[in-house]
Amino acid sequence: MIKNFYKKYGFFVLIAYLILAYFFMPLGLIAIICMASPIIFALLGKRRYWCGNFCPRGIFFQNVTGRFSRRKPIPRFLRSTGFRIFIVCFIMGNFGLGVYMNWGDFAGIGMVFYRIILITTIVGIVINTVYMPRTWCAFCPMGSISDFITYTKAKDSQK
Repeated sequence: MIKNFYKKYGFFVLIAYLILAYFFMPLGLIAIICMASPIIFALLGKRRYWCGNFCPRGIFFQNVTGRFSRRKPIPRFLRSTGFRIFIVCFIMGNFGLGVYMNWGDFAGIGMVFYRIILITTIVGIVINTVYMPRTWCAFCPMGSISDFITYTKAKDSQK
């Protein structure tokens, strides 16, 4: 019951984050929870359970932008391994550089998290209105890393 309620209204977590962190940048560090959780779930053998059930942005895309989506099929290249690797490297590279340049400054590091969440949310909104509601989720860096962990664990267990 609580899970169903959250799957319906959990997007308010994203909205609250975007508003509150804007006014107090150290709160931007809270994004660590949403970045680490899918990896933890994948390591525990739950694949993308976080993504489908608890990710505030995924819930936002499903329940808010889904109302405006044209629901066109997701282009194959957005799901391709090469594109997903590029997105992981591009976003994590920018993230790593931003953290390095702001090391020791919690507000600066919070700004890095906030900026990445804000920009990727805007990109997701645009993409999701053209294609399916959770198109961003097809190449989300954290979901892609979770898929890689799941794939690697499955391969290791077959040996």
